[in-house]
Amino acid sequence: MRGLSVILPAYNEGEMIPMIAGELEKELTKEKIPYEIIFVSDGSCDDTWEKIEQEAKRSRRIRGLELSRNFGKDAAIFAGLAQAKMDAAAVMDCDLQHPIEALVRMYRIWESGSQIVEGVKKDRGREGAVHREGLVGFIKFCLGLCM
Repeated sequence: MRGLSVILPAYNEGEMIPMIAGELEKELTKEKIPYEIIFVSDGSCDDTWEKIEQEAKRSRRIRGLELSRNFGKDAAIFAGLAQAKMDAAAVMDCDLQHPIEALVRMYRIWESGSQIVEGVKKDRGREGAVHREGLVGFIKFCLGLCM
């Protein structure tokens, strides 16, 4: 289906779930991009899953997956990609560090014919290795990986 699947791996992100869901919905609706949002709770110990369920009940465009334990970010990303129904998929963190406007620009580039669109942050400042690893999901915006 033509559109964008946004995969959001989440580990103890209960506070952020409603905020990121609302921001994504607002921007993608404004830009008239067909979309679905897939949250993947990666064995969270807080109320992440409950917040995902609330958002999924609120909007038919939001779905959630709950992993039985913490398998790690890569496993959560792959689980989300396996459930994606749209032709394009993007992976973002739940903390709103990745600008949604960049996601829109990347989708428009994909729409114009690029099969793979990748973004890299210009200045990482004082970010460490753990943070850089977390960006891997966001910078890979691929067509054809969702089955």
